[in-house]
Amino acid sequence: MADSHELPLHGELARLLPLLPVLDAVGQTRHVTAAAELLGVPQPTVSRALARAAAVVGTELVRKEGRGIRLTPAAEQLLPAVRSALEVLQAGLDDLHERRQEARGVVRLSFQMTFGEAAVPALIRGFRTAHPDVRFELVQGSRQRCLDVLAAGEVDLSIVSPVPRPGRQLDSETLCVQPLRLAVPAGHRLASRGRVRFQEAAREPFVVLERGYGMRSIMDRLFREAGARPDIAFQGQDSRTLLGLVSAGLGVALVPPSRATHSAVHTPDLGWVELELEDADAVREIGLVWPRIVGEPLQVRLFREHILREEPDALLDAFGI
Repeated sequence: MADSHELPLHGELARLLPLLPVLDAVGQTRHVTAAAELLGVPQPTVSRALARAAAVVGTELVRKEGRGIRLTPAAEQLLPAVRSALEVLQAGLDDLHERRQEARGVVRLSFQMTFGEAAVPALIRGFRTAHPDVRFELVQGSRQRCLDVLAAGEVDLSIVSPVPRPGRQLDSETLCVQPLRLAVPAGHRLASRGRVRFQEAAREPFVVLERGYGMRSIMDRLFREAGARPDIAFQGQDSRTLLGLVSAGLGVALVPPSRATHSAVHTPDLGWVELELEDADAVREIGLVWPRIVGEPLQVRLFREHILREEPDALLDAFGI
């Protein structure tokens, strides 16, 4: 016969278990509205769940503070156990699915234009070797568009540069840091230099990407640091177009290193020359961004972990133009 002391404990657990995701979300966000957004439920649902959880454990878990809430010492003590229980359960479910080879479904990914030729195909190809039943829905565009569709819930992950800082609703991690180059026409006065400072070219006409593109924001910052205003000869949406216009002598351009010039910076036969920039901050951070959500789909988590395991040197090579 079961010990009589076990029955109340089981009853308490049975009432508390459905509320664990809400407690975890409140613990992550420290805010009722943000927890509701994280869970995809109305705010009153979170408030009612907190009240039920307080009734189960016999003490209040949150207190109103201004327009927000403050977790009580009891909640702070309980939350690590809540997080641990959910992680153990999620790991068990993931192991079960993986053993059944049920990593399937759709991964929705957005990425910037220059990442579509080699980097994203390489990441997908490597992942699908182990998980052939996973399908992909892809969105390609400017950095701003990639982040907009992520914030709207239209994609699960986004690869962008520069990398936004982690926040209340989004998490991020830098994958690699790529030195940028200055592309000049083959007969340009700087073409034989090999290495230059950005300021030496700041008075030149530039062909640039439109606002909203990651490279444009980096270029604007370099101009501010050089104390100069850009002379813009052309604004476009594709780095390869910029290189074509550089070769035509329309201007110079800030670009990531292209695979065509990976082994040799000087390739005048292409019509342009890529010069290394001496400026320490003439780099772009490339990273992965994803929403902070409860119950991330297995296929999304596995693909995210696959990307984060990639070696930075291999990614740098793949992320060229």
